[in-house]
Amino acid sequence: MNWKRPIRFKISGFPWEIPLNVLLLLIFLTVLLMIAGAYMGFQFGTQTNR
Repeated sequence: MNWKRPIRFKISGFPWEIPLNVLLLLIFLTVLLMIAGAYMGFQFGTQTNR
């Protein structure tokens, strides 16, 4: 699999081109931050309801 293959897409009419490995890294970091934020929010919510 070619990890450097460019992926082309449009957002709001502007063409974007980004390598596959960078796109996967951004998706992974986004999901990781969402999970960490949900966990920290849950911990904060259980701490204040005592």
